Amino acid sequence: MTLDKMRGAPTAQGRRLDLSPNAFGELRATDADRSSREALLRALGEDGYLFIRGFFARERVLAARHDLLLRLGAIGWLREGTDPDDALASAAAEKKMLRVMAQASQPLQDLLYGKHILGFYLTLFGEAVRHFDTTWLRAYPPGMGTPPHMDTVFMGRGSKRLMTAWAPLGDIGLALGGLAVLEGSHRLDDVRNGYGRRDVDVYCSNGPGAGADAAQETYVWSGTLSDDPVGLAAELESRWLTAEFSAGDLVTFPLYTVHTGLDNNTDRIRLSSDSRYQPAAEAADPRWVGPNPIGHGSKAKVGVIC
Repeated sequence: MTLDKMRGAPTAQGRRLDLSPNAFGELRATDADRSSREALLRALGEDGYLFIRGFFARERVLAARHDLLLRLGAIGWLREGTDPDDALASAAAEKKMLRVMAQASQPLQDLLYGKHILGFYLTLFGEAVRHFDTTWLRAYPPGMGTPPHMDTVFMGRGSKRLMTAWAPLGDIGLALGGLAVLEGSHRLDDVRNGYGRRDVDVYCSNGPGAGADAAQETYVWSGTLSDDPVGLAAELESRWLTAEFSAGDLVTFPLYTVHTGLDNNTDRIRLSSDSRYQPAAEAADPRWVGPNPIGHGSKAKVGVIC
């Protein structure tokens, strides 16, 4: 799909994206041999991501999507009297992560942690693989997407070879909004060595609000790189890359690739998932593994002298 055939008016954080060629582009679909670690690493090093069209069997993705939509309907997030597969949002739908629902959906778990995808990461890492026990299921109603960030500020306490897998759970055009990657951001050493060294669960133990920060059940700091994706791309002399995604596609990238979620400018719920994979021999961020991951709760907070 070329840019001139893309439909919709994409926005990010409520700001209309500049669609000029020097500010906006299309994710490059990798044609690397998936059985060749060398070819995959070369493509990953060049782009900072791998965009694989048709990675999953489409029917398996749609089966997981259907299961999730039935669950969303059961909690009142779908418009009453409509076909669940239309994903029409009710007024009760919220922008939030649904980790418990993701864990309960066997079709989704089988999709994200089955032999097919684990075999892919086995090839990519060249050694045994483990995945986080947390699945980030995003069921986003109309409204703004996720602000620009690097994943390291949320999950950087373990292996630095951690890879995120973003899967659209259904067809996602520009109006519905999907993942966008900041071109070349994996090479931005200044961002990586400044912002990228921070942690959303670290607080100043000698600060006036230390007690409240230590007890906080959400982030101490939002983890956002910028509230203005358009200005960020201009400042860093880069551009946002995205695509019209199909059920079955996969985008995977390392900790230091800047990415964002485009806004949902439709009346439907956008479904996607983030799952994480790393070499099994390396330490895993303790916030996201085990039978009951602590996530960003108070048990994750770490105080430092500021």
